[in-house]
Amino acid sequence: MPNVLEVESLSVEFNINGTYHHAVRDVSFEIKPGETLGLVGESGCGKSVTSLALVRLLSKTARVQGNVLYQGRPLLQLTDKEIRHVRGNEISMIFQEPMTSLNPVYKIGAQISETLRLHTDLSPREAFAQSVAMLKKVGIPRPDEIMDEYPHQLSGGMRQRVMIAIAMACNPRLLIADEPTTALDVTIQAQILELMKQISYDFGTSILLITHDLGVVAEMCDRVAVMYAGQIVEHGTVDDIFFRPQHPYTRGLLNAIPRIDADSKQRLKPIEGNVPSLTRMPKGCRFSPRCPFVMDRCKTKSPPLLGVDDAHSSRCWLHETKEA
Repeated sequence: MPNVLEVESLSVEFNINGTYHHAVRDVSFEIKPGETLGLVGESGCGKSVTSLALVRLLSKTARVQGNVLYQGRPLLQLTDKEIRHVRGNEISMIFQEPMTSLNPVYKIGAQISETLRLHTDLSPREAFAQSVAMLKKVGIPRPDEIMDEYPHQLSGGMRQRVMIAIAMACNPRLLIADEPTTALDVTIQAQILELMKQISYDFGTSILLITHDLGVVAEMCDRVAVMYAGQIVEHGTVDDIFFRPQHPYTRGLLNAIPRIDADSKQRLKPIEGNVPSLTRMPKGCRFSPRCPFVMDRCKTKSPPLLGVDDAHSSRCWLHETKEA
């Protein structure tokens, strides 16, 4: 089957003090029907910028280059009217913080119904009934009463379920979830992830899951793209990333995770150094100042994504001889 989404050489620049700097550079990936792709990396690496660029929600000051194909349609070339039809209808997004994403002065029912009225021919009565049904599907108790409440009257987990209900109201083909479990307690996190898995199974929805939590990735994803300083540095299946990591940054992330079977006196292994500033990116490999395997070549020439095997690639000169 053809891919739901294909991203080819996506780059995003922002104007800082009169000079454009890359926040995202040469990012490419694809998502198959019903697949969940994890986009992983620490804060500030470009994950959210990438997701906003896909659906053209960045400010007009951003310069976006590359190609984004949704079922063969070039999203970056669509008119404003055409992209508004795609957003919320065929591609939906769950944002990081539901308290700031939901409008505080509108009731929950009005916010769900608005999505349905914008993208369907449902009457107000039909949109209301469909909204109640969506709240039931995402596991919200007493949905008729919740329809008449405001966001501040709900808990964090309930608000996130409302966000998922809004995102899934029109049965989209692709769901972009940007840190969907941020600021939720562990029990609610598990419920939200299970809900997303069930929705993907029931509706055949593809998911782009953006997170810095590797535990969430292990639970949810089929494939993983690891980002660092605006670039994808490793791309592979979940098993590749967790059991056969190739890029030094990916290994560093995994080594920094606490293990339940580790010696209680064993210290975690942090990644030395700091993430580079957007305005002061190092020459060559962007991870070279922090890499324990750095070579002279790494400091002058940026490596491409080099093939480790058919479905696994790493942006590291250590794998040059393995390039497919």
